[in-house]
Amino acid sequence: MKELAISVQMAGWFNPLFGDEKVDDGFAFAKELGYESLDLGLDGKYWCGYIEKGIIDEFYTRDIPALLEYYKPYKDAAEKYGIAFGQAHAPFPLHLEGNDEINAHLITVVEKCAAICEYLGCPALVVHPWVCHDKDREREVNLDMYRRMIPIGKKYKSVKLCLENIYDRYGGTPMSGCCCDASEAVWYIDTLNGEAGDDVFGFCFDLGHATVTRRNIRADIRILGNRITVLHLHETDADNDQHYAPFTQRKTDWDGLVAGLRDINYRGSINFETCASVMKYPKELIPSMLRYIADVGKYIRKRLFEE
Repeated sequence: MKELAISVQMAGWFNPLFGDEKVDDGFAFAKELGYESLDLGLDGKYWCGYIEKGIIDEFYTRDIPALLEYYKPYKDAAEKYGIAFGQAHAPFPLHLEGNDEINAHLITVVEKCAAICEYLGCPALVVHPWVCHDKDREREVNLDMYRRMIPIGKKYKSVKLCLENIYDRYGGTPMSGCCCDASEAVWYIDTLNGEAGDDVFGFCFDLGHATVTRRNIRADIRILGNRITVLHLHETDADNDQHYAPFTQRKTDWDGLVAGLRDINYRGSINFETCASVMKYPKELIPSMLRYIADVGKYIRKRLFEE
């Protein structure tokens, strides 16, 4: 994959405009708009509302060969148009309190997602930590959950499992969740990789979540350092996780982001998690919005290379 490849999540535009019936057209469209990489939304195949209700969805009950066959048109189209899969997102949450059956199933879902990533040449799978107001319980659950993923990471060595800074709301107010504190994220990653005896886990830095929880963007990026594997870049009003296009709210420290990424010599993809900015517009305007997001990516890349 090209250094600092311009990337966007497929959620919000691929299925409404193309879907499984026009996969080749969808990748041609992404190429024409200037994208070099895509964020594959494997979470979209298992709605979080189903998980929270303890429902096992059909898609991930398929065996791995069947899932790889499903994604073959995506692999073929990506290769045809020279577009990489820079990252993918596993379903979430990955833990439901009091439901051992679905928790065990969710680990198998992570393994199937990792297999899909390996097949597509995708180097990173984002696996959300679980968030709880009881920090001791949160740590206990997350350590157990990620330890059960270590064999998956070792089996699919080309795919790094990436924790993410997650926030929650308490009484309507944004509250830092697991891995929002960069030092906590470092502890999780280093502890788990130490136990694995291998570089199994990395980090997805979500700019919107860091903004909502009032983090110092540059300082956190420097603390995380080369543990940052992938990015979720999007704009927010600083109170809600909105996934808007960059610079549309002017609440996000984009200068701090660029400075931090320069500090650590980040060379992964410049990926935008901006589904809301394409979903809320008429279909006829989606290409314009996606072209704008790609242009912002090129602007950020220019600053990273030239300053």
